Amino acid sequence: MDPLIAHLETAERLSEVTQRVGFTLWQLQELEGVAATYFVLLVQATPRMGTEAGEILVARARGKTFGATIRELKTAGLLTSELEQRLHKLLRERNWLVHSSRADSRAAVYSDSELGALLFRLDRVAAEALALLKEIDTLTEKHVMARGVSKRDIDVAAASLLTKWHKADAI
Repeated sequence: MDPLIAHLETAERLSEVTQRVGFTLWQLQELEGVAATYFVLLVQATPRMGTEAGEILVARARGKTFGATIRELKTAGLLTSELEQRLHKLLRERNWLVHSSRADSRAAVYSDSELGALLFRLDRVAAEALALLKEIDTLTEKHVMARGVSKRDIDVAAASLLTKWHKADAI
């Protein structure tokens, strides 16, 4: 094979891997933030504490490791056995991704079967992170609605926050 073509194929494979790794990390980070916010909302938030105090608690919670957040959620009794198991399994996958996926997957840029296996694993991790995020989101919504906040009010607040985020990006 022409060395230039081989080099381009390797570069394309590496590009695909890094895009999937990046997307998977983003999904995991979003889940970590949602889990931390869920903990604050259900355990630390108090009536009439205000937005500023709540944002401070969320910032502190988001500064903790994902493993620490899972332990806090378990200690607070906020996880079913199944949800806890899924979070711990995902934590192991997250730790693999962050700490050893590169060393474990070097052959993926040269081998179709290794590339396929790596991309499948990354996609599976990203999909599970999204599924867990949705599950925690549903639990959060139920908690908030049980305290008298309507679904409409939740949706309006979410839309307002999204608009603020989009405006901040334009600066």
